[in-house]
Amino acid sequence: MGKKSFRPQYDFQPQLTRLHWLVRRIQRGDYPSQGVLAAEWEKTTRTIQRDLDFIRNVWGLPLEYDAYKYGYYFSEKIGKFPMIPISERELVSVFIAQKALHQYRGTPFEKPLQSAFSKLVSGLQGEISVAWADLDSAISFRGIETNPGDVEILQRLGEAVRTRHEVEFKYFKPAANPRKGGLDGGEPRCVRPYHLACIANQWYLFAYDPMRQAIRKFVPGRMRDLTVTRTRFERPPNFSVDRLLAGSFGVYSGGELQEIRIRFDRAKAALIRERKWHHSQKLKELKNGELELTMKLSSFVEIVPWILSWGEHARAVAPASLVQAMREVVSKLKDVYRG
Repeated sequence: MGKKSFRPQYDFQPQLTRLHWLVRRIQRGDYPSQGVLAAEWEKTTRTIQRDLDFIRNVWGLPLEYDAYKYGYYFSEKIGKFPMIPISERELVSVFIAQKALHQYRGTPFEKPLQSAFSKLVSGLQGEISVAWADLDSAISFRGIETNPGDVEILQRLGEAVRTRHEVEFKYFKPAANPRKGGLDGGEPRCVRPYHLACIANQWYLFAYDPMRQAIRKFVPGRMRDLTVTRTRFERPPNFSVDRLLAGSFGVYSGGELQEIRIRFDRAKAALIRERKWHHSQKLKELKNGELELTMKLSSFVEIVPWILSWGEHARAVAPASLVQAMREVVSKLKDVYRG
C-alpha cells in the first residue's frame, strides 16, 4: 500500500475571515488558549487548531505556544496585516464597494451590509495581495454624513417596514413662509411604511397615508415622537419604488412625463458626456462643441436647481414651462444680489 500524502483541506470562505480575526486576537498579547479562542468564535477546538496550523504553516507567521502561560503568541512583530488575496479586477470593485458602505454607517443596514461584505471578501482568491490601509488614500467617497440623532428613528422605521406595522409620529415640514425659517408647528400622522430609501445622501420613508389615500414620502429627520403601533397591514404586491420615481430626477415626481431639453456650452459639454444623469437621457452633439441633454421628467422641483448649478454654461430650452420656471428663479436671484 502506498503512503498517503497529507494535504490539509481548508474551507476558504468562512475560514479566511476567522483567520484574520485570530491573528488580530493573538496580537493583543494576552496569550489566548485554544479553548478561549474556540469559545470566543463559537467553534470547536479542533477547528481552531486547523486555523492555527494554517496561520503557522501556510501563511508562515511566527506563531508560537507558551507552555507556561498555556497560550499562543507571535515571536516576532508582524508587518502589514491583514492581507487579502485579490485579483486586479476584484480589487477595484470590492474596495469601492467597501468604501461605499460608509454612507450606511449608523443606520440599521450597517451591520447586515458589513456582514455580507465580509463574507464576500473572505471568498476572494487571486494573484495580488493588498493591504486595505494602502488603498485608503487612493479611493474615497464623499457625501453628507448620517445625523446621529436620526439613527434610532431609522432603526425603528426599518423594523416597522419589515414587520408591516403602522407608525405614528409628529411630522414637521419646512415653514411655508420662508421669512419665518425653520420648520412648521408639526402635524400628527399615521401611515403604513412601505419602503426606506437613501436617495442623494438623504433618507426617505415611502408610506401609504390612509387619511389622504395616497403614497407620501417623509424625511425621518423631521419626525418626532415616533411610535410603532400594533396595527398590521399588507403591502400591495404591485408597489414599486422604481415605478414611483420613474419620472423624477431624484425623489420628486408627479404629473405627466415631459421631455425637457438643456443645452451645455463647450466648456461643460465634456463633463455631461462623462456621466449617466438619468435613465431616460439622450445626448445630441451640436455645433461648436455644444451638447444638448434630453430627459423625460414629471417634476421640475429638482431639475431647476441642477441647471442653475452649472451657472452660465447651461440653458433650458424646452418645454416652455421649464424655461419660464428658470426665468422666475433667475429674476429672484437678481433681486437677492442687487446692490
